[in-house]
Amino acid sequence: MDKRAKTLFWLEFAVDFASLSISTGISYIIVRYVIGKIDETNTPCQWLGYVLCLLAAFLTSYFLFHTNVNLKFRSKISEIVSTLKNNILVFLIFVAMLALVREPLIANRTMIGLSFIIFSFFTAVGRYFLKRSLTGGYTQSKSKLTSYVGVLTTKDRAEEFISGLKKDWSINITGVALLDNFVENGRFTYDKNFEFGSEYTNEKIRTRKKIKFPHIVADDVPVIATDIRFIDWIRKTTLDEVFINLPYCESSDVFEIVEELEGMGVTVHLNVPTLDNMLNESTFNNINCKIYSGYPLATFSAAVHDGTQLAIKRIIDIIGALVGIIISIPIIAITAVPLLIESPGPLFFKQERVGQNGRLFNIYKLRSMYKDAEERKKELMAHNKMDGLMFKMDNDPRITKVGRVIRKLSIDELPQFFNVLKGDMSLVGTRPPTVKEFEQYENRHKRRLSMRPGITGMWQVSGRSNINDFEEVVKLDCEYIDNWNLWLDIQILLKTVKVVLTHEGAE
Repeated sequence: MDKRAKTLFWLEFAVDFASLSISTGISYIIVRYVIGKIDETNTPCQWLGYVLCLLAAFLTSYFLFHTNVNLKFRSKISEIVSTLKNNILVFLIFVAMLALVREPLIANRTMIGLSFIIFSFFTAVGRYFLKRSLTGGYTQSKSKLTSYVGVLTTKDRAEEFISGLKKDWSINITGVALLDNFVENGRFTYDKNFEFGSEYTNEKIRTRKKIKFPHIVADDVPVIATDIRFIDWIRKTTLDEVFINLPYCESSDVFEIVEELEGMGVTVHLNVPTLDNMLNESTFNNINCKIYSGYPLATFSAAVHDGTQLAIKRIIDIIGALVGIIISIPIIAITAVPLLIESPGPLFFKQERVGQNGRLFNIYKLRSMYKDAEERKKELMAHNKMDGLMFKMDNDPRITKVGRVIRKLSIDELPQFFNVLKGDMSLVGTRPPTVKEFEQYENRHKRRLSMRPGITGMWQVSGRSNINDFEEVVKLDCEYIDNWNLWLDIQILLKTVKVVLTHEGAE
């Protein structure tokens, strides 16, 4: 998380926390002194437990399920939806905690309901004014959070580049230098002696003297210079950062400019032409640059996930696997008797599967087929109803009668909690293919394995019996990977419970 993202995170946190505190106080006053529904027998310790549960619910929701979305790109509808989602989650966790610790104040539904309504109102209003202040609704130049920025570019790049930068609420562009005079045949050459002068005084800079170029659509961003005098401007004005977006073939062409600006203590952002071209051709636009062993390298990734959330996902996996194993043991013991009577042989089925980014592991299931199922699969391939690299058929003769029952109830999947505990799988992810299926994958298919495979996932809760196209499976898996967050995992787990209980989409 970069500096601006952290700032936004803590500002939203402060607004929401203040809203929660105010709403709790107001609801207490209304319920006690206006409605008169406060039980006088409630002790201070009980009220302390109430407040601590509410605080724990708020912190749990915020630090486990918070999604970073730039306020500038969040529409009014998505802002309302985000606020309601957050508030509902806070109070669901809150009520669950009150029930868990057997807090008597859980019976005061009026207090809890009123707190939720007032909390939702204050968070909506608070986030509205926060967004307005951060995105230029108020005087941005006076904001302590604003970074003063200068831009060095050319005429053909200025309009689009400046318009994109202005979308960042934390940036205040004070001026632009158009350096077309240094460009010849698409190559930028820095000439220190080109029309050198220092006529741009502090007074002219303060009054934002403009040199008119009609192609600049951002009227509030003045063109300061078109020659070497941009160095005087940078030296004499207030600038925290300079963005350089120039056409050049080699880094040495702009090295002197970067070195000079670095010497002034200004942060410099430099475009790399090679990356410009690659970004235009890339489908994903996730590029990060970092120095490895002394070399600056660009990292391309189809999807970027927050490391903290991934760590929390793993903790949830371990806890969920332990609980799942405890629940599964008696169920497996009961199921084992009729299963082994109908089809003698091993109780568990072990098969090599392909996991995250091609890692091989053994998946465990309760055996729901006859022992010779794998050998008979070849002769049944003609009945495969899946279009693509998966096998599925109606009334598969390899499945035993007990097997059909445990498959319908998803009992055969229970041993996979051991896979989750080992770290081969996750509770939620994409289904791991067999080795033979994987060997037939095209390049684009492998992306569905870029996250740890799961017991359940997006396509399983989307009606798995109704999906007969492997490309649709890949599409759903990639949609899960691209949009992954902890809240999405919770939603899929809840839908999985519904699917298992209603047998929806099961075969």
